[in-house]
Amino acid sequence: MKFFRLLCAGLFLLSLAMFLDACGGSSNDTAAIPETSVTVTGSVFASPVAGAAVVVTNASGGTIAGPVTTAPNGTYRIAIPSSDVTGTLFFHASGGTFTDEATGVTVTGGAMSACVSAASLTTGAVHLDPSSSIIARMVMDHGKTLADAQTAFSAVFGYAPDTSVAPMNAPTASATAAQRLAALRAMIFSQLTKDLGLGADKQFDLLSAITDDIADDDTLNGSALVSIGTTTLPQDIMNRMERSIVSCLTNTTMNMTGLTAAEIGALPFGKIALTTTYKVEYLPGMMAATQGKTSFTIRITNRSDGSPATGLAVSLMPMMRMATMNHSTPVDAIIDNGNGTYTCTVYYLMASGPGMGFWELKVKIGGMMGETATFYPAVSMAMGGSTVRSTLKGQSDIISSMTGTEKRSYYLFRDGLSGTTGNHTFNLFIAAKESMMSYPALSTLATTTLHDQNGTPWAVSTVTVLASTDGSTWSSPAGETARGHWSFSGLTGLVSGQTATIYVKLNVNEEDKTTDGNAASGANAYSAFKVMP
Repeated sequence: MKFFRLLCAGLFLLSLAMFLDACGGSSNDTAAIPETSVTVTGSVFASPVAGAAVVVTNASGGTIAGPVTTAPNGTYRIAIPSSDVTGTLFFHASGGTFTDEATGVTVTGGAMSACVSAASLTTGAVHLDPSSSIIARMVMDHGKTLADAQTAFSAVFGYAPDTSVAPMNAPTASATAAQRLAALRAMIFSQLTKDLGLGADKQFDLLSAITDDIADDDTLNGSALVSIGTTTLPQDIMNRMERSIVSCLTNTTMNMTGLTAAEIGALPFGKIALTTTYKVEYLPGMMAATQGKTSFTIRITNRSDGSPATGLAVSLMPMMRMATMNHSTPVDAIIDNGNGTYTCTVYYLMASGPGMGFWELKVKIGGMMGETATFYPAVSMAMGGSTVRSTLKGQSDIISSMTGTEKRSYYLFRDGLSGTTGNHTFNLFIAAKESMMSYPALSTLATTTLHDQNGTPWAVSTVTVLASTDGSTWSSPAGETARGHWSFSGLTGLVSGQTATIYVKLNVNEEDKTTDGNAASGANAYSAFKVMP
């Protein structure tokens, strides 16, 4: 009798286990597994969404797998019949709960999706996040192909999301760089929702609005006035997204990825920023921003009526955000064109991008206590082989530094080369380094005050700049044409279309500046600019 009772109990437990398996009853829910199937694992991340229902549909909208329920860490496991693993597949998630990273509140999960080609399922992983949802919605709601949707997304946001990478907001010891970057990029949409003044539960409405805006012309510009409930996407939505990226990067309470400014890649670069009073537009010059001289126009209009905002006090504050340090760069005087536009020139010391960092450009309107518009221009490396900047150093000209003291650097920027064979004009802009945050123009037209390593001020009284095309015959400049600008006209020895070198000597207050800060002797006594007239 005892044996019979044990046998019955065993059969009951076996039957119960089979029933639970068929119903997907586990902490990481799975649907009943077909006899021949492809098993896919993944996650739903906005941070991790627990208890969300996940289904898979085909291109016609028919459900081919699921629903399964995500575990507390947002992961899921689902089996898709092998016969249905063809063409384009959609993974959908809805419901569940997650902790909104920007606000810390618990939020009910909204609709999230991912669109993948069946061929990509060889990796066996599909992760749903805000980026994948935007791409999937462009395919589902706007008739784009998956390839076209991915291209449009990449053009707007500057990166191509990878649904096979699991987002993880965790330190380096727990997650790969790709996983941490995916988590940071998901986090941005939470921060953007907060920055737009929307409730945390509106993040999914925001994703839908962004999708609609991109789909109409493959750009994100707010011009279509796409609605989010009772409000609309602002015209400076791209600029706001950039600012949200920076907020996420610097908020180490919310962001635990440990990623630095040098690891997040290029920012999208929105060219419209709204302040309380003004609409501020960054209008690129004929050439995109690049290391060395970059000229562009700032157009400012009054938000009240769209009229040009003329006669404003406008200044620039560029800052290079790097992994472990920040620094500024020289800027030229701003020209008020009298029609609400302001011509600006920045002399970039370095390029931006992966491994380096990003440039932040603040446009101050009305002085330090006025309004500020912030842009994040992508600055490329100098191309073509010509020298755009050279450096000479002081000998006894010493300044303080982060590690103690250093010999002052003088930055010579190529400011233009024009003319014909035997008669060229070469222009320079010269700035002196005061600190990582200050690079005043070197000039005798107005008093240039510099400071030594003890903070003691001294005035620049004499500046001698010489140029040569052969390293032996030296020409004086035609004059300092504007503050920091030096022009050499009538240079001989240059042939149009042929690579050549222009040598430049610099003496400030009777001290020769050299390439290494040592006494002038031979080739260290001058800078060398490779040019192609």
